[in-house]
Amino acid sequence: MTTAQPFVVRVDKPRVTVTYNCPTAEWALRKLSEFQAAGHANIIITGPDGQPLAEADLFAMVNRAVDSAPEPGADRAVTKPQGTKSAVPLRKVSAA
Repeated sequence: MTTAQPFVVRVDKPRVTVTYNCPTAEWALRKLSEFQAAGHANIIITGPDGQPLAEADLFAMVNRAVDSAPEPGADRAVTKPQGTKSAVPLRKVSAA
């Protein structure tokens, strides 16, 4: 079984390097925002194929994923709601 390669978000601090392996572009974008909010400047993002990514690349990937997602409930079968009248009239049955 193979697992998908992660997005890597890394920041170099004065005495240590912090690395996050993020499973999705959305997660990587969230970590990038957290590092930026903390005031870090040396942030490196690497995609699943090892290519360097910019913040705009992550935005595009996240937006593309949202645009191509199916609408909620699209996989459900259409059924007749409970408690509605039948289109076929019922016959009166006589007791024999």
